[in-house]
Amino acid sequence: MRPTQILVVAFGIAVFLGTIVLLLPISTAPGQNTDLVTALFTAVSAVCVTGLTVVDTATHWSGFGQFAIMIMFQAGGLGIISFATILGLLISGRISLTDRLNTLAEAKIVGARTLPVLLKRVILVYFGFEIALALYLSVRYRTEYLFSWFDSFWHGFFHAISAFNNAGFALYSDNLVGFSNDFLYLIPLMAAVIVGGLGIPVLIEIHERIWKLNLLPSGRRRPFSLHSKLTIWTTSILVLLGGILFAVIEWNNRVVLGGMNPFEKVLNAFFASTVARTAGFNTFDISAMDPASWLIMDLLMFIGGGSASTAGGIKVTTLAVLFFIIWTEIRGETAVNVGKRRLPRSIQRQALTLVALASSTIIFSTIALTALTNVELDRILLEVVSATSTVGLSTGITADLPDFAKIWLAVLMFVGRLGPLVIATALALRVTKRHYELPKERPLIG
Repeated sequence: MRPTQILVVAFGIAVFLGTIVLLLPISTAPGQNTDLVTALFTAVSAVCVTGLTVVDTATHWSGFGQFAIMIMFQAGGLGIISFATILGLLISGRISLTDRLNTLAEAKIVGARTLPVLLKRVILVYFGFEIALALYLSVRYRTEYLFSWFDSFWHGFFHAISAFNNAGFALYSDNLVGFSNDFLYLIPLMAAVIVGGLGIPVLIEIHERIWKLNLLPSGRRRPFSLHSKLTIWTTSILVLLGGILFAVIEWNNRVVLGGMNPFEKVLNAFFASTVARTAGFNTFDISAMDPASWLIMDLLMFIGGGSASTAGGIKVTTLAVLFFIIWTEIRGETAVNVGKRRLPRSIQRQALTLVALASSTIIFSTIALTALTNVELDRILLEVVSATSTVGLSTGITADLPDFAKIWLAVLMFVGRLGPLVIATALALRVTKRHYELPKERPLIG
C-alpha cells in the first residue's frame, strides 16, 4: 500500500473503533442516550483533533467516555505528527537511499539518519511538552480551584493533551469561559496551542539550538531552515494581527469582551486569535461576536498552523509561499526568492493546488448546507471552515443541524484532516521530468 492509503485506512479504522466504543453503554452518562450519528461525529472529531461536538462533553459522556475521547485525540494527534514528520522519508524511500537522506536534510531533521531515531525525537518532544503542561495545570486546579488531587490530575492531563494536540475538547459545558480572567491558566494553554501548531521539524530545530546540538564545524549554531523561519514569522504575525483585530472589534461588546477589564480584554482577544487558527477553545460566547469577527476567524481557521503538526488549514508556510509569489509578480521578477533562497516551481504549484482544492471544498459545502438548511450563511460558513480546517469553533448550531448535515461535517473533518497530507503525498509521488518543452502561448490574465 502507498503511504496515503495507509494513512486513510489507519484513521478510518480509528474512527470505526472509536464509534463502537462511544456506542457502549459504559461511555454514556446516566440518563443520556447516544445514537450512531452522535457517536460517529464525536469519534471523527476526536480522532481528527477537531473539537466540534453535537453533545455536551461534560454531561453527556461518562468518565470512561471522556477518557476514550482523550485517547482518540491523543492517538490521532500523535499519528498525524508521526506520519507528517516521516512523510518525506516514506515517499523518497520509493526512489533511493540518497533521496531519502536528502529529504531528511531538507527538513533540517539533522542527525536522524534512521527511522527509529527520528521517531524517538518526535515522541520525546511530543510527550515532554504534554507532561510538563499537565503537571502545571494539575497544580493550578488543586491550589486555585480546590479540586481533589484525582480531579486535578484528570483535568490537568485532559486539557494539556487537548491543547497540545489542538483538539479543543474541554470538560466544561461552557468550554473555558470560566477561566477567562485567569491569565496564569490561559497563557500556558496558549503556549501549548502555539507549540503544538508549529510542527515537529520546527520544534526539533529549536530543541537542538537550545541544547547546542548538531553544531557547525566552526562551533556555531546552525541557522534556522527556511521552513522554520517562515513558520515562526507567519505564526507570530497572524497571532498579533488577529488579536489586535478581535480587540478592536469586540472591545465594547458586552457579551464578548465588554465586561472585562483592559488586561483581560487584551488577553482574551489574543487567546481567541491563537485558538482560532487551530485549537477551538473559547473563553466567551462565539455566537455573540460581530459578523466581522466571524469573517476574521474564518480566515485564521482557513490558514491554520504549521506543517507536520496537529493543526489544520492550508498551513502557514503555504500562505507565506503565496505571499512571496504575489510579491515576485508585482515586482516583475521571474524567480520567487525568500531571503537568500529560491523557491522551486514545484513548491509554488503545490501551494496553489492546496489553496484551490481547500477553497473549492469550503465553497461547495457552504452553498450546499446553506441551501439545504435554514441557517444563515455566515454561521454555516464558520461551521464549514471550522470542520474543514479541523479547528472546532462554532456559533452553537452544530447540535441543531439535521443528521445529514452532521454527517457532511464529519466527512469534512476527515477530509480536512487527511486532505493536505494526502494531496501533498500524491503531488510528491507524481514528480516527473520531461525531456522536452511544448511551445509557449500566453492567455490573457485579468
